[in-house]
Amino acid sequence: MALALTLTPATVAVGQAFTAAVTGAAPAELITFTYDTVTPQTAIADALGNASVTFTATEPGTVVAAGATSGAATATLTITVASDCVVTLSSAPANPTAGQPVTFTATVTCDGVPVSGATVVFATASGSLGVGITTAAGEATVTTSLLPVGANVVTATVIAATTTCICIGISATATVNVTAPQNCVVTLTSVPANPTAGQPVTLTATVTCGGVPVPGATVLFATTSGSLGVGVTTAAGQATVATSLLPVGANVVTATVIAATTTCTCIGVAATATVTVTAAQSCAVTLTSAPANPTAGQPVTLTATVTCGGVPVPGATVLFATTSGPLGIGVTSAAGQATLTTSLLPAGVNVVTATVIATTTCTCIGVAATATVTVTAAPSCAVTVTSTPATPAVGQPVTVTATVTCGGAPVLGATVLFSTASGPLGIGITNAAGQATVTSSTLPVGSTTVTATVLTATGTCSCAGTSGTGTVTVGAPTGLTAHPACYRLNVPPLPWAFATATFSASGATPGATVTFHLDGPAGPVVCTAVANASGNASCTATLTITQVLFAGYTATSGGVSSPSTLSICLP
Repeated sequence: MALALTLTPATVAVGQAFTAAVTGAAPAELITFTYDTVTPQTAIADALGNASVTFTATEPGTVVAAGATSGAATATLTITVASDCVVTLSSAPANPTAGQPVTFTATVTCDGVPVSGATVVFATASGSLGVGITTAAGEATVTTSLLPVGANVVTATVIAATTTCICIGISATATVNVTAPQNCVVTLTSVPANPTAGQPVTLTATVTCGGVPVPGATVLFATTSGSLGVGVTTAAGQATVATSLLPVGANVVTATVIAATTTCTCIGVAATATVTVTAAQSCAVTLTSAPANPTAGQPVTLTATVTCGGVPVPGATVLFATTSGPLGIGVTSAAGQATLTTSLLPAGVNVVTATVIATTTCTCIGVAATATVTVTAAPSCAVTVTSTPATPAVGQPVTVTATVTCGGAPVLGATVLFSTASGPLGIGITNAAGQATVTSSTLPVGSTTVTATVLTATGTCSCAGTSGTGTVTVGAPTGLTAHPACYRLNVPPLPWAFATATFSASGATPGATVTFHLDGPAGPVVCTAVANASGNASCTATLTITQVLFAGYTATSGGVSSPSTLSICLP
């Protein structure tokens, strides 16, 4: 098969890469590619007889590919004339003021197409301004705020680029006229204008350049006595500092710019304002309690009201205490009120003192008020115990009810433990009627003392630990009694395991075996159980499809039998 040579692309610019590829070579044949004076390259043909190499274009001419088996093939490379490279330069803003940042943008194109990755140096007659790299849009930028006042000729020169154009050394110039900076002005105000001693004062310095706010400027606020603080101007050109330390009298406050980035020369520019501070008004404290006459253990809310010249004082710290020690601390609200709630005041007369220990206005520290809170003894707590039925049979469920009252009123939500000498029966929670209940069928024959003890309770009474007792007399067994049984269908209901039923009986001799028969005493046995100490016995059995057809069953034990019914369980 004849060797064929193809160049891709066949027409290139100097410095552009192109690929020489052959087809028709023998598999694994060594192909030698020759172009101009460039060192020949070799490639081994693949299984399809294809091979290729890449050259960088230097001159137009013939490219030769030759193999020992397939012969030689040639192709002609055409070189195009280099394209034109153009650089343009712009500045923003066009007419900056001294010290204002200026961004220079050089745009590099090759035949109108952006050149990316080109390195551009920006400079003036005084020296370099910086270096930028062109983006995909062919733009390189540099920003400076160092141009002096007057006309500045800036040159952007390409010093490195990879393109078909000859761009290195291409440049562009732009003239930037920098004007003198505008004036910087600082004004200073205070709020309130005439504060009282200890009242917070907010000082605001506004910094502008040519009437435009200057953001980010650092402003030092001070008086002849020293610094009051430092603030930084916002987007509105305002810096603030608050102080409550100005003494009574006329205070000359100075706001001085100590750092700023702007076209104006603002550093060192200052403004003053006179703040006249008047003497603080008198401070008053009143103290009330609610309820006025609590019972022992009842929460009492103490309220201290702090005013200055009749005006509420917010943020004051108030200590509440009795002769026995502190009760707690409160902070006054916008209404000048601080509150504290306690349930620890003892029965009797309690003198409570509210003292201001910290404030920001008036001379309030140390000012106090007292109130007398008379606490009465808490009403007594009582627990009574009853049972239903009063005389149950052995194994019969008994409901024990504990009623908890405080001064005769029901106690809601109390936790009650029911127990006998043998151990606990259970726990109940009192309802709105003050009653908690527990049900048990395990009480033995005879008289049993049940104790109901309050574990936890809330209210004016101290009920925790209070208890009451009741006696429950359980009668002896009355004889074997079978109870109605029902069955539930299994899922799936298989013929040999069609349903499940639980059979039960009471009144058996404790420890005796109770046998449960379908139909009469001679019927098929479904299960057996041993009676517990209360004479109760029960067992669960799986019934076949034919066994569910029986309408009754019989429990037998010790020669005694008792019949009952068998039916399907209702939902």
